[in-house]
Amino acid sequence: MRIAYADHAVDIGGAEKSLTDLIARLDCSRYEPTLLCAADAKWLEGARLEGVTIERVFGAGGVLDRKRDDLAPGLLSNARTVRQAMPLVFRLWRTIRRLGPDIVHTNTLKTHLLAGAAARFAGRRLIWHLRDILEEGNARKLLLRAARRLRPKVIAISEAVRRSLGGAEVDVVVVYNGTDLSAFRPSPRREALRAALGLQPEEVAISIVGRLTPWKGHRELLRAFAEVVREEPRTRLLVVGEVAFWEDTYETELRNLAEELGIASLVQWLGFRSDVPDILAATDIFALPSIDEPFGRAVVEAMAVQLPVIGTRSGGVPEIVVEGKTGLLVPPGDQRELAAALVRLARDAELRRSMGQAGRARATDLFDVNRTAQRVQEVYAGEG
Repeated sequence: MRIAYADHAVDIGGAEKSLTDLIARLDCSRYEPTLLCAADAKWLEGARLEGVTIERVFGAGGVLDRKRDDLAPGLLSNARTVRQAMPLVFRLWRTIRRLGPDIVHTNTLKTHLLAGAAARFAGRRLIWHLRDILEEGNARKLLLRAARRLRPKVIAISEAVRRSLGGAEVDVVVVYNGTDLSAFRPSPRREALRAALGLQPEEVAISIVGRLTPWKGHRELLRAFAEVVREEPRTRLLVVGEVAFWEDTYETELRNLAEELGIASLVQWLGFRSDVPDILAATDIFALPSIDEPFGRAVVEAMAVQLPVIGTRSGGVPEIVVEGKTGLLVPPGDQRELAAALVRLARDAELRRSMGQAGRARATDLFDVNRTAQRVQEVYAGEG
């Protein structure tokens, strides 16, 4: 069975990492993958894609550079969007006709629409891998309208994502994202890793990993951390991630906030890092106070490294974190509850240890990447 995957992104994100993890674990005796990607897709660097045909069909600019809500009220009622989209849809249609895949598997919202339309015009079966929870607005209306017309099979990465498609009347199966547990695990080099980051043995290090974007909750975490250090001055915060190109001032805003709160000297801004497993292994607590997180890949990675997790009762995170067993959950946007949870874990090394061990066991049972790949291949088999 030939599968054509479509992802238009240039920079790497969780969606792209999850896709390459999936492709690398396909049963090559049963599936022949082709990847339709951007001409300058940086996320292909270092990816395990030996034997995969690469078609660089997405160029820069035009409809691909516009924000989601700018694409609406709809492709057919927005003349500018139609002018920008149709040449790309035609190019994708010609590519799909030439490659002749059995299934077109799209990985981002824009490819759900553009490559999805091309796949249907070419008479190919269509699978959307839905990785977003869209809030009420133009983008969600457009996606629901497209789902009703294109009739894709949908793989949702969490029950929260599945629920967000309510009203689309499409066939949805939930397949959780997986983590490479061979890469994310406790490290015997923990003390050396901590020393390399300038962490003292007595300090409790809190980490957050994710793109610097408002809904990830960095502002709330900084404000909560300012409360934490008043009670536990030996805590430190490590921020891993970089901004999206349309939010290039957000990091400056966060740094300024840290200065205003008087915690700038206690926060490390590490930017994009390729050694995330080592950074997690050097820290003591993982926090992700995001709002409507579709799944929480970074949460699973932290659990796999045996870190207790503090998340929010929002989106897909409660499907990963077991309250009181593998971590603590707080209301989204509640910095006081967040601070209290951080203080509780900062003061209790034994609780951190037991939650970390339980988290590793849960990640192994439910969120191993090989399990995810097997589940996706079962979806393919059902479409055959």
